[in-house]
Amino acid sequence: MGQSHVLGQNGCMNTQAVQMFSALLAVAAIGWSLLLVWALSVGSRGETGRAVLQVARDNAMRFVLLLAGVSMLGSLYFSEIAHYAPCKLCWYQRVCMYSVAIISLVAVIRRERSAAPYVMTLSLLGLVVSTYHYLVEWFPQLESRVCSVDVPCTTVWFRKLGFLTMPSMAGIAFIAIALTLVAERKS
Repeated sequence: MGQSHVLGQNGCMNTQAVQMFSALLAVAAIGWSLLLVWALSVGSRGETGRAVLQVARDNAMRFVLLLAGVSMLGSLYFSEIAHYAPCKLCWYQRVCMYSVAIISLVAVIRRERSAAPYVMTLSLLGLVVSTYHYLVEWFPQLESRVCSVDVPCTTVWFRKLGFLTMPSMAGIAFIAIALTLVAERKS
């Protein structure tokens, strides 16, 4: 019997499979974001739009925790198991995402809604960094002195579906988190 496509020779997960799975999760986050944008634009005019906003409102911090938690676990997999060395911009994104994961976990456990402004602020900061990082990957001449020679921010560890890299997937998660919080407030 042959090896599983997901498990490598040493029994560990196949990095290529995890990359593709991460890309598919990012596509799902794009779908969620588009659904929220549609529901926000339709607003109270449509029953389905109202239902989507109600689901977002009732489960906002759970969705945020899911998005941030999966993003955090993915980044840990790529650095600790796949041995992709994170650059300084990656670390700044991690600070934002890991903080969102911890804050949203506490908010879910305590059933608090007061965490939303902090989560939104961190998500928007993370989005700015991930957008800049994504641009640096495509246009290396934009790289500033923020990054080091040892671990340059221009390194693209993988690109799936022609456009999904680690910074773009982080940016997509930050957008999905922010839109979830907007939908929570608007419903």
